[in-house]
Amino acid sequence: MIKGSNKYLKMAEALQGVWTLDTLADRLKITKAKAVYVAHRLRKLGFVKTWYGAGKKRVYNVSIRNKAKGKSYTDKVNEASDNPGIQVMESSPHYVYNREISYEEALVYAVKQRSIRYLIASLALFRKIENWGLLYRLSKEEKIIPQIVALYEIARRVIPKVRRMPKRFLHLAESKKGKRFSYIVQGISSENFSDIEKKWKVYLPLNMSDLEEYSR
Repeated sequence: MIKGSNKYLKMAEALQGVWTLDTLADRLKITKAKAVYVAHRLRKLGFVKTWYGAGKKRVYNVSIRNKAKGKSYTDKVNEASDNPGIQVMESSPHYVYNREISYEEALVYAVKQRSIRYLIASLALFRKIENWGLLYRLSKEEKIIPQIVALYEIARRVIPKVRRMPKRFLHLAESKKGKRFSYIVQGISSENFSDIEKKWKVYLPLNMSDLEEYSR
């Protein structure tokens, strides 16, 4: 056991939530250098998961549940890309224990969040999809098949080496396309992907300027 682990267990219990180094230092009334040390100790004990947030600032999620080695759907979304400019921050993640979350589940979860940040991150997941049958079933259950296919077409344009979607998936998706347009994020449509919008009757809240991180 790491020396002083009981002390850091109590600290982890008191600090449960999402922090940057600045907010952590302010909360503990310590210097930024000491906050780095505290974050390091908490992470070594398994209480902290980190990712990058807006402005590429490191973000620390402190939770005693992290010790149980659970993974959240957002963790799985972020796993698809090592680019901090694409990864997503979540204040109250939903953890799954004792099983691995699939990339197909993570993609459906990301789309269901109806968040531009999640939708940007979701495109990287298409490079990881292998079980298209599972993706179709999950998308059908959530009634988001046209949205999934429309985002896939964007991914094919901006991300290299995205696997081809099976023709059967595309054929079945045609039958699920609505007669009227639907929004993923209410009231927001695309200036750059209007052809995809028309094809799948889905308004897409993404433009090329939103996806610049994929070219870096």
